[in-house]
Amino acid sequence: MILATVLIVAGLALVLAEVFFPSLGLLGLLAGGCILAGTVIFFEEAGSTLGFVLIGVEIVLIPLLIRQAFRWLPRLPFGRRMLLEGPATPPGAGVEALDRLVGQEGIAATDLRPGGIGRFGEERISVVARTGTISKGTPIIVLGVEGPEVRVAPAPGAAPDGRNP
Repeated sequence: MILATVLIVAGLALVLAEVFFPSLGLLGLLAGGCILAGTVIFFEEAGSTLGFVLIGVEIVLIPLLIRQAFRWLPRLPFGRRMLLEGPATPPGAGVEALDRLVGQEGIAATDLRPGGIGRFGEERISVVARTGTISKGTPIIVLGVEGPEVRVAPAPGAAPDGRNP
């Protein structure tokens, strides 16, 4: 029974070693062999009932041990050297701030059904009509910006079908 315990504990230690010192699976194979040999010896010495209890404990303990080892890894000095830092992303990166457009007038460069393209000076922006559709060439005004979505409506004095009254 002592040999079985020593083999299982050695196998668990090798599982931890595989996480902390990548060996292309060599330590993992040794861990599996130790745990398997320890379990077989335990079955022979303690009987099948306790052997199956041990297998159940191993099925729960080994994944928990691996999970905990990966939690410890970034906190250890050599673990910090092994893991790369994530990219530094400035706040608001990825979505251009379009709040400057609120209140500006432009022209619908495409039909807005309800989404399309609006032209504001030389700039083409993806816009969404607040309600209904707006025909190409209709003067539009920016009502607001919600994240990446620019909400527009026909400009005062413009009909939604592109004709000026």
